[in-house]
Amino acid sequence: FVDATLRHAERLSNLVSDLLDISKIESGRYEQEAGWIDLTSAVTSIVDDMKPLASERGVVLTADDLAPVDVLVDVKALDQVLTNLIQNAVKYAHEKGVRVWVRTAVRKKDVKICVLDEGPGIPKIHHNRIFERFYRVDAGRSKHMGGTGLGLSIVKHLVGSMGGSVGLHLNEPVGTVFWFTVPRF
Repeated sequence: FVDATLRHAERLSNLVSDLLDISKIESGRYEQEAGWIDLTSAVTSIVDDMKPLASERGVVLTADDLAPVDVLVDVKALDQVLTNLIQNAVKYAHEKGVRVWVRTAVRKKDVKICVLDEGPGIPKIHHNRIFERFYRVDAGRSKHMGGTGLGLSIVKHLVGSMGGSVGLHLNEPVGTVFWFTVPRF
């Protein structure tokens, strides 16, 4: 009973925290603290922080093909966006040995950051709604894994507040690619 109560209290705490975050972002009260960072170092650091979770689940997490570039971003927002995308990829990888990796690409006007996985993928029917609040591809499985249903909505709003865009597509032959951009200045 105590374990169940603790799980529910943690879930409620996470939900309240996510609701407060999205409320601040949507109302324009989220104060960005933009600064120049080395994107390769930032991505590598976040990936290193997430490796214990990946290892615990038997997922291979790496950072590959990171383009050397400095970007002007809110470091806290970048951390939250990448952490959320990596956590989702790791959590929903159904089999041990599945690979999740982060890749970056410098383009003319922006930098594209991708989180790729070799998991089961997300059916195309869900792609248009995946960034909506509380939207879940599989509600039963998501609740069991402890998500609030707000993470990808927060990702979308944080990326938008930094002047970027976000999306996803299938990773051929299996898996999903979640991507977002940050402007180059």
